[in-house]
Amino acid sequence: MLFPVVLVVVLMVGALTYNMRNGFGQYLLETELHQLERLARGLAEHPEAAEGWPSLREFGAWIATVETYAARTPARPVLPDMPPRGRPPGPPRPMRLPDRLALIAPDGKILAGRASGTAFADLPVDLPAGTAATLRLFGREEPSSGPGQLFLSRQLRSILLIAGISAAVASIVAFLTARQFLRPIHEVASHVTRLAKGDLRSRLKPRMNDELGRLMADQNALAESLQASRLRERQWVSDTSHELKTPLAVLQAEIEALQDGVRSATPATLDAMHGAVRRLSGLVDDLRLLASGDEGRLNLALVRMDLSRVVEEACTSLQRSRLLQGLELQVATDPAVIVSADARRMRQVLDNLLDNARRYTDAPGRIEVTCRRVGPRAEVIIQDTAPCPDAHGLATLFDRFSRSETSRSRDFGGSGLGLAICRSLLAAQGGTIEAAPSELGGLRLAFHLPLAEDEND
Repeated sequence: MLFPVVLVVVLMVGALTYNMRNGFGQYLLETELHQLERLARGLAEHPEAAEGWPSLREFGAWIATVETYAARTPARPVLPDMPPRGRPPGPPRPMRLPDRLALIAPDGKILAGRASGTAFADLPVDLPAGTAATLRLFGREEPSSGPGQLFLSRQLRSILLIAGISAAVASIVAFLTARQFLRPIHEVASHVTRLAKGDLRSRLKPRMNDELGRLMADQNALAESLQASRLRERQWVSDTSHELKTPLAVLQAEIEALQDGVRSATPATLDAMHGAVRRLSGLVDDLRLLASGDEGRLNLALVRMDLSRVVEEACTSLQRSRLLQGLELQVATDPAVIVSADARRMRQVLDNLLDNARRYTDAPGRIEVTCRRVGPRAEVIIQDTAPCPDAHGLATLFDRFSRSETSRSRDFGGSGLGLAICRSLLAAQGGTIEAAPSELGGLRLAFHLPLAEDEND
């Protein structure tokens, strides 16, 4: 932060110094032009003007004439290249006005003066017979050794002093600003280190509303997400082991009873063992299906299908199974609700949702199923009568191993993976599902799928 500030200060000092020198030099040259006008009038009135000023060819006489007519107060002529009397020679003096003037004839011949360099201005010396010569002023390299040079040196010292103060203030401001910026950055870096070491409960305290404050808030959101993911992972392992433990315990008990001779291999014993194996197999299949959905590896055979027909077939199958046990099932579908989906997976979704409604609806009760077109999407609604899950049950209804028997009093909890599987299968086919309290007093489950492309025209 300090480097660009110092660079700007140095560039500004250089620009101001250059501008000061050039501007002050221009000012001095323009001031000298007024003096040259008096000199031009004096040369025009000189007694030797008609002969071409022969006496001015001597440089000393030229200096005396220039200082007599050009200066506000006449000065004693000083011979060129001669140091003042009684003073030792010093460093070369800046060029005086006579040193930068030349009197040039119309044919280009120098009549007086010995200056050379870059011409700044030309003033004609007019006589009654016409222009007799041109008075040419050449530019200066440095201001005179008098007040002009003193003024310029003071201004340059002031500029350097201001530059030094500006650089010092910039250093202090840069240090304080950098420390202010680096403190939250160090906090974020330390927080990342703690997260990498497994401390997911660590949180930052944003003190600003700028980009760094938003970064710290995002970092806290990341930490919360990681912590929630770890908790879900632990809960997943715990629930999975619990679900596997029950059928395994049944199998172990039956096998040990057979080994000890307590029981014999009767059809009832074999049926119990077979049921435990089937439960284990179904649970493993459900877990594999969820894992494939999470990793995006579900094998789907998407075809054009009539969703209303699949809904009617699933409801008919449930009615024929004689599992409703005092529950009334009502179905209402629109004709030809065409979607692009996997027919087998959609039947699995409908079977799971209908089975969930059957399990958790008190008899006598009613289940209503609706399939219809809503804009560019197909909508299927399955709602039932009481009981209804509480607010916490609704929020976690689609979580894995989630059960709501406490609020929907039944003894058929299942594995707790059915609704999670439904959400995963629908998401893989571009669909969504949500839960809400039903107008009938129970639960309302609604899922949506996009209609086939040619059905939106």
